[in-house]
Amino acid sequence: MGAAYHRAYSFEMSKPTIRQVDLEDGNGLIWEVEYQGMIRRHSQDWQAMWIYTYLTSLYNCDKTNP
Repeated sequence: MGAAYHRAYSFEMSKPTIRQVDLEDGNGLIWEVEYQGMIRRHSQDWQAMWIYTYLTSLYNCDKTNP
């Protein structure tokens, strides 16, 4: 058997973004993490930072990303 030289996933990943958004109902701020056209919303800082850090590490592992 030969060695497999391939990426862990077979798609080009867009760079993740993170931002704080003011809720329209006046209940404060919430974090939005966006990647691959999906938006994940988190009310707790640690959740947003954890997923953003994880996604950024995946993005940086792919040498085909600019």
